[in-house]
Amino acid sequence: MNKTLTINKYLPVVLLYFFFNGFLLPQGLLYTSLLAPFFLFWNFTGRTLKTLVLFLALAAPFVVVHLINGVEVEYYLRSFALTVTIVIFLLAFHRFLYECSTLRSFYKTLLIINIFLVAIALVALKFPDWTNRFWYTNAITSGVTTTRLKMLTYEPSYYSTLFVPIAAYYYLKLLVMKLPNPIIVAILLTVPLLLSLSFGVIIGLALSIVLTLIYGTRHFFLNKNLPIYILVGTFAVLLLLALAFLFFPNNVFVVRLSHVLGGSDTSFKGRTFDSFYLAGEIARKKSIWFGCGLGQTKVIGLDIFKVFYNFKYFTIDSVGIPNAVGDTLATLGILGLVIRFSLQIYFFFKSRVFRNYYRLSLFLFAFIYQFQGSFITNTAEYVIWVMAFSPGIFKEFDRRNFNRRNINPTLSPQNGL
Repeated sequence: MNKTLTINKYLPVVLLYFFFNGFLLPQGLLYTSLLAPFFLFWNFTGRTLKTLVLFLALAAPFVVVHLINGVEVEYYLRSFALTVTIVIFLLAFHRFLYECSTLRSFYKTLLIINIFLVAIALVALKFPDWTNRFWYTNAITSGVTTTRLKMLTYEPSYYSTLFVPIAAYYYLKLLVMKLPNPIIVAILLTVPLLLSLSFGVIIGLALSIVLTLIYGTRHFFLNKNLPIYILVGTFAVLLLLALAFLFFPNNVFVVRLSHVLGGSDTSFKGRTFDSFYLAGEIARKKSIWFGCGLGQTKVIGLDIFKVFYNFKYFTIDSVGIPNAVGDTLATLGILGLVIRFSLQIYFFFKSRVFRNYYRLSLFLFAFIYQFQGSFITNTAEYVIWVMAFSPGIFKEFDRRNFNRRNINPTLSPQNGL
């Protein structure tokens, strides 16, 4: 019998988004933004038009206030146009989630391709001309400079954020469902995250998984001696940490963790406490209620950063608020923060996130991570929010399915790798 080789029509876009979205482009510019007219044409419906109008109506008061207070027009228009393209892409992505019936297959494909690229990245370490394509070298904490995996993106934490939906999906399956080759899958998930050294993403993902397991305890651990599992698991983690501190005191993980626990980690402090203070100072330069405006944080923040850090070599390109909540405060002020959290709460209950354990884990990650990482125009973060607020995806994680089974879900075609 002759079989025709067919390629899923969505696969090229999925591969573009995950692996090549910013490849060879200036930092901050993505192919999904350049392709916004295509996405708008593909997804042009009455609902899409209504959403765009609502977005522009919501943005209008901010635009008016920002223009009255004064902005660098070039930066403002460029950032506003970028924001609109992100909204268009997210609307198209929302439609994709409901039309595509092969999300699990895409996850498997991305996981396998990703590990092959990780292998290539490791080889590239031996060739200086190629190292910068896959790796990012910076001071990860006080006195420690290291090389981190960024793959073909512009920054390690962005790469690891892209990886979160896949990691959360398979980690949950490993923990609460039967999955073939669990050790191999765990390696495929964990190695890229560890190589990225994105502690904010790793900690946020770990907390989201733990909180999801606690929320679903009566489903996931029914008829099991849960206290013993918790005790043994806690002891194992503490033992591993103790051994790491004892035998590998100079390892980058140990050094970074000790600095965080001791309060001397400059990166963690810069992404949290410093960011909120600097964001407030930048917003006050224009309006604490409406912020300084899109694209203005770098312009206004340059002198503030130089004074705060007592470092005169900052440039506009190196200035930025490295967490989404702080960036929102600086850009859109207190009202922007109110809108941000109001939308999160509204869609959490409207889409009943708590009825699906996978979507709940994504919501928890995004909610936690926004306080210690990301930025206001981070497409990868918004993709996670959209998935969290999309009922109907990955129904094997629906609470009602666990209620029906009253046991850990067994392996089925839908629940395989």
